[in-house]
Amino acid sequence: MVDRLLLDIGDAAFVCPPDPPDLRWYLEDYRRVPYGVGAARGAEVSAEMAVWGEALFAALFAAEDRRAAYEAARAGDGPVELVIRGPAAGLPWELLRDPERGRFLVLDQVAVVRATPGTDLSAPVPVPGERLRVLCVLSRGDHPIVTRPLLDRLGGDVDLVVLRPPTLARIREEAGGFHAVHFDGGGLPGPAGEVAEALGGCDVPLVIVNACPPEAAAALAGAAGSVVALPYRLDAAAAAGFLACLYERLIAGDTVTAAVTAGREHLAGRPERPSLRGPLRLDDWVVPVHHLRRDACFPDLLDPKGDPVAARETFVGRDDLFHELEDHLHHRGAALLHGPPGIGKTELAEAFGRWWARTGGAEPGDVVRHTASGSDAVVAALGLPRLGAEFARADRDRRRDLVRRLLGERRLLLILDGLDTLGTLGAFDSLDDDGPAALCDLVAEVAASERGAVLITSRTPETRLGDLPRIEVAGLNAEDATGYADRLLAAVPGAAPRRQRWLFSDLMAALAGHPLAMRLTLPRLADTEPEDLLDALRHRGLGRDLLGAGVHHALTYLSADERRRLGAVALFPGVVITDVLAVMSRFWSAPDAFRGLGPAAWRAELDRAVATGLLTRVRVSTETADGLGTGPALAMALGMYALHPALRPHLVEEWRAAGQRGFDQEYATTRFALMEATAEFAERLGHQLTEGDAELAARVLRVQYDSLAGVFGAALDGRQWRTARRIATVLTSRWSGDLDEDGRAWTARGRRALEFAGGIAPALDGPAGELWFSLVAGDAERHLAAGRLDEAGRGYRDLLAALPQRPAGAQLAAVQHQLGRVTEEREEWDEAEQWYRTALATGEEIDYRPVMAGSCHGLGRVACERGRLDEADRWFRRSLDANGPLGDRRMTTATYRQLVRVAGMRGDAEAALDWVVRCVAPAGPGEIGERWRELTGEPVPEFVRDLVAEEGG
Repeated sequence: MVDRLLLDIGDAAFVCPPDPPDLRWYLEDYRRVPYGVGAARGAEVSAEMAVWGEALFAALFAAEDRRAAYEAARAGDGPVELVIRGPAAGLPWELLRDPERGRFLVLDQVAVVRATPGTDLSAPVPVPGERLRVLCVLSRGDHPIVTRPLLDRLGGDVDLVVLRPPTLARIREEAGGFHAVHFDGGGLPGPAGEVAEALGGCDVPLVIVNACPPEAAAALAGAAGSVVALPYRLDAAAAAGFLACLYERLIAGDTVTAAVTAGREHLAGRPERPSLRGPLRLDDWVVPVHHLRRDACFPDLLDPKGDPVAARETFVGRDDLFHELEDHLHHRGAALLHGPPGIGKTELAEAFGRWWARTGGAEPGDVVRHTASGSDAVVAALGLPRLGAEFARADRDRRRDLVRRLLGERRLLLILDGLDTLGTLGAFDSLDDDGPAALCDLVAEVAASERGAVLITSRTPETRLGDLPRIEVAGLNAEDATGYADRLLAAVPGAAPRRQRWLFSDLMAALAGHPLAMRLTLPRLADTEPEDLLDALRHRGLGRDLLGAGVHHALTYLSADERRRLGAVALFPGVVITDVLAVMSRFWSAPDAFRGLGPAAWRAELDRAVATGLLTRVRVSTETADGLGTGPALAMALGMYALHPALRPHLVEEWRAAGQRGFDQEYATTRFALMEATAEFAERLGHQLTEGDAELAARVLRVQYDSLAGVFGAALDGRQWRTARRIATVLTSRWSGDLDEDGRAWTARGRRALEFAGGIAPALDGPAGELWFSLVAGDAERHLAAGRLDEAGRGYRDLLAALPQRPAGAQLAAVQHQLGRVTEEREEWDEAEQWYRTALATGEEIDYRPVMAGSCHGLGRVACERGRLDEADRWFRRSLDANGPLGDRRMTTATYRQLVRVAGMRGDAEAALDWVVRCVAPAGPGEIGERWRELTGEPVPEFVRDLVAEEGG
């Protein structure tokens, strides 16, 4: 039972105490200037809050009847509500403090609420609904977007929807279906009266408003059951904690008033907030102000505990850019983030993509992150995972039509990362690509589509993209930089006393919010004074080369040899692979500083670089279907590190400075040794994929693909054909899977590097020819598997033209057989028969049984399609004979299936049954049943089981 006191403050008996504390400075500015005078003033204001709160209490309860009513209410054990009504309702009543109890009332089981004209103090109204539904309306301003950290805290407990666009018309359309409307960010999307009018017919039980002054809150209070206003700026994480607690208590059955009290207590129980000096105690529990028209509860809400919680968001800050991205992507369908290296463009784009998906901007799984490349590869990234075989079989024009249709049907967000790298990576030279113009046209198509959007990152403004909205990414603002510093220094206990010095603020100002420079510099506070770090930055020319200064200083904590060895790390195009470095250290061609280091020694070296902030560890799950991974695949999974691309040129420059005159030779020999070591590692990884821990090895390959592919490209550029072929062997497993378009692009690039003018292939008996043959053959096989018959046919004819006709060889027979498969898929029966017969003759000439068995099988299929069943039967039997010595069970099973089909077409049920039994009898009756159902769609008849038993099955 709640004891409620209704207090009218309009009478002359109430006299407000003078000189209220400066809450705005304390709550919003104190954290920014926590040194010197600011620190002293913060302590004074905190003390004034208690003193003034007691004076306010004395003024409010000066009348004896009020004091008696208050004491009677407090004499009970239950909660108390003070309902303040009158013109003085705008005072900070949350500061009321009982001097006898020595506690602020709102932290002592007393809810303080403001009454509105017409407030209904009867029993709370029950609101129907099994899931708590919250509508978030974003507005620009200097307050943080609380919904971002709130999403992590809520998990699956609340249905939270972001309103797009955040207009009054949309509020009128949508707000009626929600239990709560949260005006996030800068507060209201229009004048308070107009917003109240938009909410008026929606009957919303609860409205929450950021950046809401008292007069605006009072205007809204007439249009909602309760208004919880946050008139002062709250730290985003603290505000998210307050709202998460409030929503949890509503789900648990509390009234809105009780839930606000619980949320306030949550703030008070966790008072530390980010500041330049580190965590700072702040009494911001005073911020929430509750205006009550009619209390409510939600008795039908189900407790959804146990719902899966999405992965925690690690990216924080950049709210101003989130607002710009929200605006541009909704209204223009496109935006380009540009800024210097290491400033956080990629991280921002990826974080916004996660936000966009979690708040309904895109369908789940329809945020497509793609490293910028030619338009064909981008089209494939959009279409292939969603349209599958239909897209894979389509030609170029058809693919674009399919993607256009897709963009009209699904909410897709395409993130193109690193557009500035296209000119250096040759991405516009890919197969059948029209270069930059085609990519620009594609970007324009996505932006103009009905439901799609595109977000691009680049170091430059990319004027070639026309009037695309552009957003410059600069350093973090002061508040975001402070939050990031807290994260960087949380595990650096030695930094805490150094943060207390005013010079730390100078260091932060010098770093200018550059995230990567902060990552390199701030952890050194563990053993370095702020002034020493400032001197190091100034030594390199503060403001001109901030990142270079950070790298240079970080390297001073490593030995000369360690600095040189980190140069080799900069040569990896993607993740740094410890095993590759260890293999390189065994080569005679490796520089002296690199020799003799095994995997453990390299891991120790790289871990020291992690401690400086130059590298980060890359973690891969080692759990497999059979338990924890073991053996070589496990070692491969544990030895990976990431280097930010912006650091590579700086590490190479530091290597050059250390090597001086001998640098050029050392660089060249290291690069060559790294390519050879990568080739050896690729072969070992390929062995794990085929004969080792395939699941874990495939996971490792996904992470290492960019590095392996990059070194493969370097080998092509350096004409290291044998090395390139060894690496390509393992890359093929990805090209044959989810990176089909990548395989096409790499094949095209390889052919350009290997072929002579006019597309003439190199001699196939040398390393260049071997690489060419493997690339073209693999590409043709992928085309055939995807149903792209024209491309497959061209590839196999190119192979045929390059192969010598005499003496006959296995490659010639295989290519002839594959041409038979292509023409058979086209249903060109005469030509298919001719190619199969030719392949069979070649195979018989050299006794190459795989082609003999396969070609006989193909001839049987062609004869069957033509209705020549006796001929088909003979060819399939010849296929079985040819395959016998090989023991290829897959081919045998396929041929038995065809013989069952032929017997069935003849109407010979006994023969069909005989072939089924021959196919599976050795494995026993259980497999016979499965195979019979597979072939006939019927359960196994009784007499078949009897026949198997008689034959000893």
